[in-house]
Amino acid sequence: MRLHFKSSLIFYAFTLRVFLVILFAPLIGFAQENTLTRQNPIYKTIDDEQNRLHWDYWGVEGPAHWGMLTKEYMTCEAGSKQSPIDIQARGLSHRQENLEFLYNISELHEINNGHTVQISHKSGCKVDLNKRAYKLRQFHFHEPSELHINGKAFPMEMHLVHQDEAGHILVIAVMMEIGPEHPALKNIWNWLPSQIGKETSFPIKVNLRKILPANTEHFSYSGSLTTPPCSEGVQWIVLTEPIKISEQSVKKFSAIIGLNARPVQPLGQRHIELN
Repeated sequence: MRLHFKSSLIFYAFTLRVFLVILFAPLIGFAQENTLTRQNPIYKTIDDEQNRLHWDYWGVEGPAHWGMLTKEYMTCEAGSKQSPIDIQARGLSHRQENLEFLYNISELHEINNGHTVQISHKSGCKVDLNKRAYKLRQFHFHEPSELHINGKAFPMEMHLVHQDEAGHILVIAVMMEIGPEHPALKNIWNWLPSQIGKETSFPIKVNLRKILPANTEHFSYSGSLTTPPCSEGVQWIVLTEPIKISEQSVKKFSAIIGLNARPVQPLGQRHIELN
């Protein structure tokens, strides 16, 4: 009788264990997957950093609350060198920097990641800043501009994200104002993907250098990524000359993405230089 009772307990205990494993296996796998994602170093996952944990530009998941969503995003709140900023262009110190764009004609791919339209390329586009090479990883757009100049926001802003071999990040920001749109930029807008997560390949190649202004005069300062996890140590180059975009194109982007600009952050003890 006792043997039968003991066997019954073992059987029910085993059955309960199997049931719990089946019930919680997906959650365990999810936790492991997130752990592996979090361990990826930032210099290998620039494009995916903003997809780690859901965040938004509005409401309880908006910029004012990014630092409270997870400890990984605490820099968004506690950091001292955050981007974007308001650039007061008067009375800045001057510095001679050598900025050279080594962009070429490239096949492009667009993806709507839910926060912006991000564009990647297959060619070896890069920039040289003071004889250090930074490869172009991707570029994307914000509406309105995140950076302000003399207190003014622009209708849109383009960020070109680069990295050197050591993993240092360089972001080149280009302001976009309303006007007659450049044909190269118009080609990009013709293929804006409306579906989140679906990549669109261009049927034509685009000369990226032709999208940018000829004038390479720029502001420079030390800042951060403007999306979670808001990692600092990012070198910012802000071209002083804007490019043109049509009002219709701004409306098209807004209809797909919506407003996606982080508010300006305190400058603190940082210095801005004009180059």
